[in-house]
Amino acid sequence: MNGATRKISFDISYSTFFKVLLLVVIGLLLYLVRDVLLMMFLGIVIASALDPVVDFFQKKKVPRGVSVVIVYIILIGLLFGFFGLVVPSLVTQIQQLGTVLPGYLNDLGVFFEGTSGLTVAQGLEQASKYISSFTEKLDEAIVSVYEALSAIFGGVVSGIVVFVISFYFLIQEGAFKKMIQSVVPGKHRAYARDLTDRIQTQMGRWLRGQLLLGLTVGILTYIVLSLLGVKYALILAIIAGILEIVPYIGPVIAAIPAILLALTQSPIMALIVLIAYIVIQQVENHLLVPNVMKRAVGLNPLIVILVILAGVKIAGIAGAIVAVPVATAIGVFLGDVFEERKEREKAIEQETKKKQKEKQKEEKK
Repeated sequence: MNGATRKISFDISYSTFFKVLLLVVIGLLLYLVRDVLLMMFLGIVIASALDPVVDFFQKKKVPRGVSVVIVYIILIGLLFGFFGLVVPSLVTQIQQLGTVLPGYLNDLGVFFEGTSGLTVAQGLEQASKYISSFTEKLDEAIVSVYEALSAIFGGVVSGIVVFVISFYFLIQEGAFKKMIQSVVPGKHRAYARDLTDRIQTQMGRWLRGQLLLGLTVGILTYIVLSLLGVKYALILAIIAGILEIVPYIGPVIAAIPAILLALTQSPIMALIVLIAYIVIQQVENHLLVPNVMKRAVGLNPLIVILVILAGVKIAGIAGAIVAVPVATAIGVFLGDVFEERKEREKAIEQETKKKQKEKQKEEKK
């Protein structure tokens, strides 16, 4: 290059600059209102799950507005029933467990020290110290179950907003579809309408199936553990129901605390609980999942685990809740993209074969 310095210049038009600037501004605005977008998306998912129930009442000649009100009265009644019947007992069990847990960990430490060496015992001893510190402030931490739940779901106001949004999308039939169409160019609106329908259907199926699956597994777990006489069966059952959202890993994680608590009663009880969880898992895999989730979205279990972890990292509990529905929507769109690509490849292959045949005919001549 003879030591010469090369000057590199970039010619960027004003239109390109403003397009990039516009994208940056839009991205910044979306980031600033991410909580609102999250609540809106949760509302859409809930509306998608409840829509078939509203349609059922409409088929019985009930006006849509009245149908939506009936569905929400039933839903609110179920929520209040849950708060009134389950939550007080749950809080009592959590407080009791927090009080006795350090002693349980010491007992487990002694057991593992005699059977598996010092490593597990030392770990449990350290955990016992943390639990002891935690239980000193347990009463302050759980002032009421409603405050605890509001912390989990981002506040009572956010929960109300989500339900109001879902109510709007239900009572205004096709509201989500119309909203999407309003921002899509005219030539793509037919596809956007079809895509929106399929995404809502898949999200609704997933949420209904997952709720039913978690509820069924939770009830089964509670009944079995109660019959076996395992303490804190309600806590363990709720853990089992919630962790159903995580394929493969969830049931295993849910079984660990149950087995450890049963071990504080007796090794035989721990073995029986292990067998019980295996049986429940087999019932789930061979009976519940094929019937409950057969029409739900068929995402790869590994993808489900990854998107849930990503959701927790990005937005905590709320992120975990919306992670799979978001992945579902993306999956439906990508399915169309890959299907279109297959059709293009098939058309190219047919065109290539046609040209080869024409070439062969010419060569014969």
